[in-house]
Order: sequence, then C-alpha cells, then structure tokens
Amino acid sequence: MVKTCKKRFWKIYLTKNKKDWDLALPYIAMGYRMSKHASLSHFFLYFLLFGKHPILPSSIATQMDQVVNLDSLATWARVIVKRAALFKRVMPMAMENMSIAQHRDTLRYAHTRGGSYKPKVKQFDVGDFVYLQRQPNDTLDTFFDRIILRIKAIRS
Repeated sequence: MVKTCKKRFWKIYLTKNKKDWDLALPYIAMGYRMSKHASLSHFFLYFLLFGKHPILPSSIATQMDQVVNLDSLATWARVIVKRAALFKRVMPMAMENMSIAQHRDTLRYAHTRGGSYKPKVKQFDVGDFVYLQRQPNDTLDTFFDRIILRIKAIRS
C-alpha cells in the first residue's frame, strides 16, 4: 500500500501543482480502496468495509435515480439485514483467502531468513541482455528507467 501511495504522490507531484500534493490524498485512498485485491478473493476493500459495491462515476446516475427515505426505520432495517446476509456470505471467503496469503508469506519469510535459502545463481553468456539494478536516491523516487546492458565478456 505504501509503495502504491508513494507512486501516486510522486506522479501528482511531477504533473500538478507541487504545493497542493496533499489535496490528492482522498483520491489516492479512493483509488486504492476501489481496486480489487488478489489477497482478498478479488474483493474491493470498499466492499468489505461498507458491504456494498462502490459507486463509480460512470454508474452514479443509475444508482441515484431512486429516492431513499433514510428517516424510515423500515428502510434502515432492510439495508442492515441485506448487508448482514451479504457479509455472512462473503466475509468467510475473504478471510480464508487472507489467512492463506498470510501463511504463504510466513513460510516464504521463514524460508528466506532461516538459513536454508540458497539464491539461484544465473549463468550469463556473451551477448545476453541484462538489466542494471540501481537504488533510488530517496523513497519517493520510484520511477527509474531500466538500463539494459549487453554482456561483452565474462570474467572470473
């Protein structure tokens, strides 16, 4: 999430008014919450938080056509019962998928940090193309152009 937000902030910082970068935070958060996540069974975070699918700008007119009386207790009861049934159906799937992802990450971390992990050594040949790996100057500098090099000779 942090990496995604940093990339969006950097893009806004480069393309828009540099003094108003903080005004973009609600839009960055909205974009993150309204995107599907594989670790949550491809559910929207918005859906799991509010129990309804997000109203996107292209479909807002059809969603807002009908008038809803929010002062009516019957309306609130119907909405709450509908959302409770929905949560009862989808939350176990999302939480099970989340626990599987957490377990997979735990095993991967234990494998790489436990001492038994041996990284694969790649053998290169003359004429192969490789990427040059560089470190960013700071944490907001996420847009690096990849440098492609060609191997001319192999030495010990």
